Amino acid sequence: MRYLLVLALLCGCPEHGSRPPDAPDPAVCLAELESALDRTCAVPADCALIDHGDCCGTVKLGVRLGTEASANAAEVAFQTCRACPPLGCAHPDMAEDGQVPSTGQAIVATCVTNRCTSVVQ
Repeated sequence: MRYLLVLALLCGCPEHGSRPPDAPDPAVCLAELESALDRTCAVPADCALIDHGDCCGTVKLGVRLGTEASANAAEVAFQTCRACPPLGCAHPDMAEDGQVPSTGQAIVATCVTNRCTSVVQ
């Protein structure tokens, strides 16, 4: 979650720019998304990836295997809550660790301290 807030800062997303006065607080939207995701795990095989839009591209999020449908529904609710205006920023698909895969690498779901996340390997 901290990474998503940092990314919002870097890409000029509305979390840190101007937004209409009646727009929901983006931090609330992000907190609601995080609370809706089941990220519990014991081993990497417990985790799967979903796509999360951050206004500038896609961040692959690690979630508990078998909860992808509810996680994707939470992502739709997040996108509705935080509707992104045109920003002119873009990044390739990236992992939650902030890395973009190079040739021969991939974004994978893993389990770190009993929490699903994504990394580049």
